[in-house]
Amino acid sequence: MSEQTQEPQNTDPLPETPVQPTMTKTGGTGRRARKFPLTLHPTGQYCKKICGKMYYFGRDKQQALQLYYQQSSSLHAGQGRSAAPEAGLTLKALCNLYLDYQNKQLAAGEIKYAHFYDLQRYLGAFLQQAGPNRLVSDIRTVDIQQFRAKLIADGLAPNTINPRLQAVKAVFNWALDNEVIDRGPNLRAVKGLKKRKVKRQTFTRDEIRRLYGLANTQMKAMILLGLNCGFGCTDCGELRWDHLNLDEGQVHYPRGKTGVARNMALWPETVEAIKTVPRRGELVFYTKYGNPWVQQTTPGKNPDRALSKEFSKLMRKANIATEKGTGFYTLRRTAATIAGNTGDVFAVQGILGHADTKMASTYVQDITPQMNRAIQHTREWFNQKVPNTEGSSPE
Repeated sequence: MSEQTQEPQNTDPLPETPVQPTMTKTGGTGRRARKFPLTLHPTGQYCKKICGKMYYFGRDKQQALQLYYQQSSSLHAGQGRSAAPEAGLTLKALCNLYLDYQNKQLAAGEIKYAHFYDLQRYLGAFLQQAGPNRLVSDIRTVDIQQFRAKLIADGLAPNTINPRLQAVKAVFNWALDNEVIDRGPNLRAVKGLKKRKVKRQTFTRDEIRRLYGLANTQMKAMILLGLNCGFGCTDCGELRWDHLNLDEGQVHYPRGKTGVARNMALWPETVEAIKTVPRRGELVFYTKYGNPWVQQTTPGKNPDRALSKEFSKLMRKANIATEKGTGFYTLRRTAATIAGNTGDVFAVQGILGHADTKMASTYVQDITPQMNRAIQHTREWFNQKVPNTEGSSPE
């Protein structure tokens, strides 16, 4: 499986060799040439709907046709097929089918490039472990368990292992949902690793005020967005003017990583800071060179986050002693920690844009008032109207 994104291949069926019509005794032609009986599915497999159910026969046109003819009598009789639909489908082919689908999601803007790139790496590692040419029908739960055991033996942390397991599970779940395969490994038996609770550094009120006092116009606005809305580097770097309603003091901005909608109130201080930022394009913030603060400069590598570098300079200028991993994202942790002192976990999840709010919203239909109260609590903390309390970061 290549690390590079492959160009979509032509999905038009190859032209069939025309069948010459036979002459009847009366000089007329017999029935017309038979049409190719299968349809090319967007997943790249040839398929046919029989008795109300879709059946798949593989990606190779001639092999798919042969397999269809071998099974057509039992299928049309409603007796099912004599072999599994994934017969002949290798693990590498299945992963590439899934990546083709994700590539279309990427082109539609539904996922980020970094997510697609990570999927390529994670599935490549699984293929190396399990064997790319193994038949999908031969893959068992133990194969994924062995992959999990190898990741642990390599000394990787739970935060590194779990996304890799989730990627492998996603392939089989997608294949089952789209009827590419009839059955797969017991994915529920493959458990993620429990994350060890680590207390990470958050900024004190005094440190934030020192940073804010030394920041330029753009950085002031981004610091307030980090504290007000829990925005990280990518959130600020990709924020557009059409996400903002400054007259009403609102931001409507789904989190790119999870797709969770975030509709939050902006502090008056945040609104005024954003208004001082000159409009230079579609985005709210640009570097002095006219580039986005977060951009994908090299295919296959993590995005360049100029904002992180600039904020690191600001921390040094403010003489803030920092631990490893402390940066602009720490504002997000600080916002979550202070908002968490309200005791409202739903509100904190909403501010952070965590996917867990989808489950929470099943029971709590509208958490906007709760989010606004948590946001106001953080503002009062920043303005020294509530005591300076400490807490561990939710992230």
